[in-house]
Amino acid sequence: MTARSLGHRMSRGAAWMIVFKVSERAISLVSMIVLARLLVPADFGLVVLATSLIALLELLGAFAFDIALIQQPGATRNHFNAVWTFKVLFGLAVCFACVCLSSLSGWLYADPRLPGVVVTLAVARAIGGFENVGVVAFRKELQFDREVAFLIAKRLLTSIVITLPLAFVLRSYWALAIGNVIGAFAAVLLSFVMHPYRPRLSFTGLRELLHFSKWLLLSSLMQFLHGRAADFIIGRAAGTPALGSFTLAQDIARMPAGEIAAPVHRAVFPGFVKLAQDRELLRQAYLGVASALMLMVMPAGVGLCLLAQPAVSLLLGSNWLSVVPIVQLLALNATINVLLGTAYHVNLAVGMSRSTSLVLGLHVLVSLPLMLWLVPAHGAQGAAMALLIASVVVTPVNLMLLAKAIRFGWLDTVVILARPCIGTLAMGAAVSMLRFSLGWPTEMTMQVGYAALVVTTGALVYAVTVMLMWRWQGEPDGAETRFAQALSRTLAASARMAFWNR
Repeated sequence: MTARSLGHRMSRGAAWMIVFKVSERAISLVSMIVLARLLVPADFGLVVLATSLIALLELLGAFAFDIALIQQPGATRNHFNAVWTFKVLFGLAVCFACVCLSSLSGWLYADPRLPGVVVTLAVARAIGGFENVGVVAFRKELQFDREVAFLIAKRLLTSIVITLPLAFVLRSYWALAIGNVIGAFAAVLLSFVMHPYRPRLSFTGLRELLHFSKWLLLSSLMQFLHGRAADFIIGRAAGTPALGSFTLAQDIARMPAGEIAAPVHRAVFPGFVKLAQDRELLRQAYLGVASALMLMVMPAGVGLCLLAQPAVSLLLGSNWLSVVPIVQLLALNATINVLLGTAYHVNLAVGMSRSTSLVLGLHVLVSLPLMLWLVPAHGAQGAAMALLIASVVVTPVNLMLLAKAIRFGWLDTVVILARPCIGTLAMGAAVSMLRFSLGWPTEMTMQVGYAALVVTTGALVYAVTVMLMWRWQGEPDGAETRFAQALSRTLAASARMAFWNR
């Protein structure tokens, strides 16, 4: 496979994964809007806390074998069988441990509802361990259209077909817990329907994967502390209502970055792995991906920060306006983490799993003490502040490690960020002026129109500013080049259609 064809397949895969994330977010938005009106923050917080407690046990087996199967070019049927066997047995073991320790969780958090939820979600985890490991081959072979079909169907079944009807009937946290169990069973059936691979119980080849994955276990531990430490601290210090508010705020804050960056990272990682032997090609691929991501993510993240109050009001209702400052802090944090995440996948592709673990560990070392200090006084907002500060501290270190993987310098950072930063400043000024002059309407229909006007104006100002900067800099090759080419082709096709329809 040539570098050109690989780049085409990476771009095509990224497009497919963006389709998935947009579809998934649409499903999640429907689910969130409905559930926020049927349940209370304490319901969400209770389920999140139980999920985090189970995830703590799952760390013992968090070897990220999916990444190992993708990263290893010589992965055979034995390796796939070994991964499936490990997941099945480990899922059953975690379920058994949760049943034995569930009463302890209720005592620790002084909530008698927690043990039942923990056991129910543990059963869902055990069922999920049987999911067909063959679906990993979709990503390994860059068959993203098939993976997207599987992921969308899985999400649609769990969120819309199963959980929402349960929420209307039960009107409690049990809708979320039971929905997880039924959804896990449906996902297992779906995985065997959509992929012909039939795994067998076997441990042959597991040792080879463990050799690569030993550092990924440390990365998984650091990722857990990075992503879940706030759940434990908020749940203990501020209670499940505060944790529920933090969870929904996090879901909203991650929308711009998550819907764009996460699918792109998922799609380009196999391509980064295939380019790992040619560091110059890998460097060019990274610069292209990082530049395109920041062009899209930076205005979206900052825009959400500016429009957090209208977004929360429209999505969750006026009863949730207390989460606005949390959304603002987390939106900025998510934007910074996009740059960190792209570098993380490059380092992982070249085998620097140890370095990625150290970066995540540094983030935890900074954020965890800050959360222990800020959460008791400021609740969920304190946790968001701690995460943002830690991301700012870790960014230079992460870029220094990236320089070891590829020839990456600080000038490259300027190239990646210059046009997005200037465009975002112009957009922010336009949005702020518009909001100041119009004010926030009280009627729902007016609020929707207001939001559409402000978002459209901001997007237009940003796009024009970035394109003018690009022209002023001599039209360097980048995401703007491909956008201009696509726009030119679209306009030409429209002109031809208009001519033939005359």
